Amino acid sequence: MTPLTPTRSLMETISAEQGNISTAFKRISRYLLQAPADFMHKSIQEIAAAAQVSEPTVLRYSRHFGYKGIPEFRIALAMSLVNRAKAPAEGPLFVEPNLADKAVVNRDLKHAIGKAALPLLEQDRAIILDSGSTTAIFARQLRAVAGRTILTTGLNVVEALWGATQHTLMLPAGTLRVESKSLSGRMVETTLQNMRFDTGYFGADSIDPDAGLSTFNEAEAHQGAAMMGACTRVVVLADSSKFTSPALHRICVLDRIHTIVTDTGLPLDIANALSARGTRVIRADPASTPA
Repeated sequence: MTPLTPTRSLMETISAEQGNISTAFKRISRYLLQAPADFMHKSIQEIAAAAQVSEPTVLRYSRHFGYKGIPEFRIALAMSLVNRAKAPAEGPLFVEPNLADKAVVNRDLKHAIGKAALPLLEQDRAIILDSGSTTAIFARQLRAVAGRTILTTGLNVVEALWGATQHTLMLPAGTLRVESKSLSGRMVETTLQNMRFDTGYFGADSIDPDAGLSTFNEAEAHQGAAMMGACTRVVVLADSSKFTSPALHRICVLDRIHTIVTDTGLPLDIANALSARGTRVIRADPASTPA
């Protein structure tokens, strides 16, 4: 395997390996390089059929590049595409990973983050939960707490809270985004104009000290900013891998974030630097968090 280096992205590594891999792997690489968005969103069965290889070969292909499976590989691919300019005069290519892939990657870290965020609820009566995979895991923790008023745009959050009748669950009007199982659009922002919440709990695809909080989808970034505008306090739930991601479509600057709940994979010096800028950082230890 050609190792990934700080100067070689995953896409560049895939291109460089074309002459040094098996015929089956070449077929997958050819399909990926020609249609990265299709590769990102199709099932393993569909990828195998398009590349004319077996399904186990697709899994071995992702492991060849150092990833546990297709979800981790595709999220790394999405980040790689952000860093690759389509043409000198154009910006980066944003291909959003699907929610199913996000939901299984770093699940132990997200579970620890959800547990660590629970004490923050003590001062809340009305909250917003966005539609991220980490906030959906956090939402499952809320099944065992006293009732709150909860507004969410995430159908995955609704699923996580289904049957928790102590809560008042609110969904704003909006257009369904199938790929993210969420509601979006101007109707969401209109709904929020005359509403006020104690705390908004948000996920992120990227956190950068200079660029702030960002996400793959531009409309989602605009909507996230509007949701934050309806909250007195903003809490971000994001595992440590999000701090090494390239900047995407910005939701807000770091100064807007009251607390970041992450995991112990985030280096202490970065946590201290964030704290010095006025953002509280909670680092959850997945090894000490019961399943």
